Amino acid sequence: MVWALYKYRHTKVGRLTAALLFFLAAFQVAEYNICGRFGLNAEWWSRFGFMVIAVLPPLGIHLSLTIAKADWTWLKRLAYASAAVWIGLFGFTNNMFADHGCGGNYILFHVKPHYGILYGVHYYFWLFVGIALSLWLLRGQNKVKRESLLMMVIGYLVFIVPTALVNTIKPETLAGVPSILCGFAIFFAVILAFGILPNEHKPAKKVKAKKITRKRTR
Repeated sequence: MVWALYKYRHTKVGRLTAALLFFLAAFQVAEYNICGRFGLNAEWWSRFGFMVIAVLPPLGIHLSLTIAKADWTWLKRLAYASAAVWIGLFGFTNNMFADHGCGGNYILFHVKPHYGILYGVHYYFWLFVGIALSLWLLRGQNKVKRESLLMMVIGYLVFIVPTALVNTIKPETLAGVPSILCGFAIFFAVILAFGILPNEHKPAKKVKAKKITRKRTR
C-alpha cells in the first residue's frame, strides 16, 4: 500500500488500488488481534474487521469503472450506500455476533444466523457485480484497458473460487469464510500491485513523425 501510494499516488487508479490494499491489510490486522491484544477484546476486533471488509466490494467496482473511464455514478453510490448500512450495523449495534473462534489456520466469526445469511448474500452479490461489470466494460476498450479489466476479473476469481472449493470440501469452514476469503485475497493484492498498477501506468509510446519529402517540379 505504501509503495502504491509512493509511486502511483498522482493517479486515481493508484489511489483506489492503495485504498483496496489498505482495507485488505486492515482486516488482516483485525484477524491477528482477534484473540485480544492492545487491551481490546475479540468482539471489538470482529466489529472492526467486518467494517473494513464491507468497503472492499464498492472499491473494486469503483476501480473497474475508473480503469474503463466509465462514469456510472448511480452504481458507485448504491454500492457504497449498501456498505455503509452494514458498517453501521457492525459498528453500532450489539446483536451481530454470537461468538468468536481463534483457529490455527483461520479465524471463526460466528455472526448471528439471520444477519450472517443476509450479509453473505449482500457480499457475494457485489463481488459478482464486480466481475460482470469488468467483463461488460471490456467492450470498446484499448489493449491496456482490456488487460487491466481482465486482471480485475482474475483477481476476483483467485479468492472466490478457492474459498468455494474449501467450503464444498469442508462445510464446517463456512464460519471462517471472511477469514478464508481474505487469506486467498493476498493473490488479488499481488495482481493489483504488480499487474494492474504497472499496466495502467505504462509510458505512452511515442509516435515517430514521418519525414515528408516532396518532389521538386520544374
